[in-house]
Amino acid sequence: MKHLRLHRKQNITSISFKEEWKNTPVVIYPNGLGKVRDLVGLLPEIKNLNVKFFLDGSKEENYEAVQILSSLGVYSGIVMDEKTDWERLTDLMYYALCGKVPHAPIEPFQFVYEMYNRNRLVDYGRVYFEETNGLSDADELYLTTKNTMEPQSAQRLKTSVGGWQRFFYESTECAACEGWRICMGKYAEMTDKTGCQKFMTEWLNTIEELKFKTPNP
Repeated sequence: MKHLRLHRKQNITSISFKEEWKNTPVVIYPNGLGKVRDLVGLLPEIKNLNVKFFLDGSKEENYEAVQILSSLGVYSGIVMDEKTDWERLTDLMYYALCGKVPHAPIEPFQFVYEMYNRNRLVDYGRVYFEETNGLSDADELYLTTKNTMEPQSAQRLKTSVGGWQRFFYESTECAACEGWRICMGKYAEMTDKTGCQKFMTEWLNTIEELKFKTPNP
């Protein structure tokens, strides 16, 4: 199945949602949310589509925006990078995984929770459709689930998977981090890893508790 990936400079409330998207999974990277009252008016149109919104985690207001989207039943996510606000991300993680009020999934927390296994690594980068197979259109990019079967993509995948081993050969700070299994050294170039290490460890421990803890009698 094809996915339509859209990068938009405007807020969600300014996007023109197209009827032809109805039968195609759409991933939109908007600039921000917009006014909540305008978003509420768009909900019937948005929920009639198979659409997800990923907001930039380097912008402080987007943490609240993602929580608002989720509370309104809209599938959304936060894009994590070196500029992430780790404290706000921690609060969002707890809302996504531990919130008792019904809400839509928030990525990458939902993906990692569902895929987590103590015996394997989980690469949450997959939720952002990072594998582009060399296509360069920055506005509309079609991705297929078959990308990793093609030679160029397969080589990049092999390099990516094998690359994490160097963290152990070189005895890096990342290799000693408890949250390694869900981070895989994504922030190795950061000078100060205090924030990401604390967050990744707390995220991992929260998943462990939710999935494997023994219920109280």
